[in-house]
Amino acid sequence: MTHFLQNQNVDAAKMLCDELIAAGFTPFVRTRSDTFSALDRALDDRGALLVVPRDDNAIAIASGVSLASGCPAVLLSDSGISGCAEAIASLVTTHRIPLLLVVFLGESPAEGERPNSRRIAELLMAELGVQTVTIDPTEGVAAPVRLVRDIVRVELRPAALLVPLDMDGWR
Repeated sequence: MTHFLQNQNVDAAKMLCDELIAAGFTPFVRTRSDTFSALDRALDDRGALLVVPRDDNAIAIASGVSLASGCPAVLLSDSGISGCAEAIASLVTTHRIPLLLVVFLGESPAEGERPNSRRIAELLMAELGVQTVTIDPTEGVAAPVRLVRDIVRVELRPAALLVPLDMDGWR
């Protein structure tokens, strides 16, 4: 991990982990995947990670934690959204369950290449009624995390934090 902010050498995964935990998000629920390995280590070091077999299970467990007054986050890859879209639509958005979806976006394709997974993730979240906030590599993680914290903890609505994996510090 190198940097989110230009000209600064920081551990991007640890920085995101620290900001999310400081904002009150815990536990973090996800399925097994190499996509999250750096963030997994940071969360596991803090005892905040719960690994489940399926993405829709992660949504269901996080929904239960939220209904019991917790403030969970679900870690998803952009391809994992489609596998749990029904759970998000029927449970999270229907009942306005306040939880955070942290969606890791694949590399942005060159113009004219395969479908843009980032755009698809944004469109799907919009269709599901989940507000999205994208981390900008030139801005850092603090402001986007504060914004999703306000959506989830103050407005009591679900939110998605979109994390581009091709930013410096994730590959």
